[in-house]
Amino acid sequence: MVNNNNHQNTKLLKKRPTIKILSHKKIKTTIYIKSQTPYVSGLKRTKKFIADLPKHGVKYVTLLGMGKAVEKTLALGTYFSQEKGHKIEIFTRTVKVIDELQAMEAQHDEEEEVSIDEEDEETFLKRRTLSGIEVRIYPL
Repeated sequence: MVNNNNHQNTKLLKKRPTIKILSHKKIKTTIYIKSQTPYVSGLKRTKKFIADLPKHGVKYVTLLGMGKAVEKTLALGTYFSQEKGHKIEIFTRTVKVIDELQAMEAQHDEEEEVSIDEEDEETFLKRRTLSGIEVRIYPL
């Protein structure tokens, strides 16, 4: 349960995705790293994006990671810096995200049966900020 000043008894229903507005060039040069992304897959994908940079007319590949993925994003960036000799730039970010929360009803006695459809229960949206990181990797 999430305790909130406005709503004492709430539970998290859904974490909404962030809104991404990307051009075609950014789609071909931006990699979103999640906490579940395997490290080796991130390396291979980044190497492929770096090799394809001349096709897209862009100077660098961007790795973006938020929350728990910050550590993995930095690990990928430092690999390309130390092992491969690429120039990297690191920027911190703060991203606003929206969560859908549901108000919990007070506890009822065991004898009393309450059948409320989940669709009928009250939900509300809550905004929060999440730390993130942007790593730019330049080709050799």
